[in-house]
Amino acid sequence: MIPRETIDLLTKCGVIPVIRYDNADDGALAIECALRAGFPTVEITLTMPDAVELIREFTRRAEKHQVIGAGTIWNEADCERVLDAGAGYVVSPGLVPGLGQVVHQSHAAYLPGALTPTEIAAALRDGADAVKIFPASSVGPGHLKAVKAVFPGTRFCPTGSISADNMEGWFNAGAAFVGIGNTLYQDATIKAREQNKLVEEARLILDRLRLISR
Repeated sequence: MIPRETIDLLTKCGVIPVIRYDNADDGALAIECALRAGFPTVEITLTMPDAVELIREFTRRAEKHQVIGAGTIWNEADCERVLDAGAGYVVSPGLVPGLGQVVHQSHAAYLPGALTPTEIAAALRDGADAVKIFPASSVGPGHLKAVKAVFPGTRFCPTGSISADNMEGWFNAGAAFVGIGNTLYQDATIKAREQNKLVEEARLILDRLRLISR
């Protein structure tokens, strides 16, 4: 996919499952169940053990309509590693100048984090295909509505304490899609490794999403 196609897919999906666990086994289980539930994408964060290998493995197994992303990328070396592993988009919590060029050379999409209008403008100058509003929990939907008014053509992805219960407010404020992390699954279900229940929990997010006018 080219960057715009990737961003279109993320927008159509509406939610990026953000996968971050203390061990690769739990991470792999979470990824597998999110994809089985019907999500066409997951963001695998580099703070998770063996994240690059998980990106490589799930990219290799991905179907044509699926794309695997890489998150928490803070430097060009890590960016090149995840791109080499097949990441279709790269997410950073904040702006890393020059990273957009590295990402686009591999025809991947670039989603840097920003919060203020100044930071958003800098991210767009660096080639952002969409802007991650992070940490979303520190500002709320009203902030997104305000900044979107001065960046009308920009697609925003708020991330940080987003859940099935509050995501509608973010979409009403103008989010193109949202990132959902630790509210995707219950910790007890992960620990019990109940795959069918994990799939059901992930599908609940998609079911709630279908009820939201976007």
